[in-house]
Amino acid sequence: MADAVDIANDRMLDEMDRRLANHALARQCPVAEECEDCGDPIPFERVQALAKLPCLRCVECQGYHERKGGGL
Repeated sequence: MADAVDIANDRMLDEMDRRLANHALARQCPVAEECEDCGDPIPFERVQALAKLPCLRCVECQGYHERKGGGL
């Protein structure tokens, strides 16, 4: 029979597995080092700010893309 420590350890391991799986899924979004429109480097801060979203354009090009109706 499992004691309280074993149960707590199992729960902790399950939670750790869940968090690692979520982390891996979060980074499956496409991320570019350079803007796909102008070729300028995309700042690391922008990539971090869009952690669960695709990051393919710099701020200026993304704004232009959204204004012309392209969305993400």
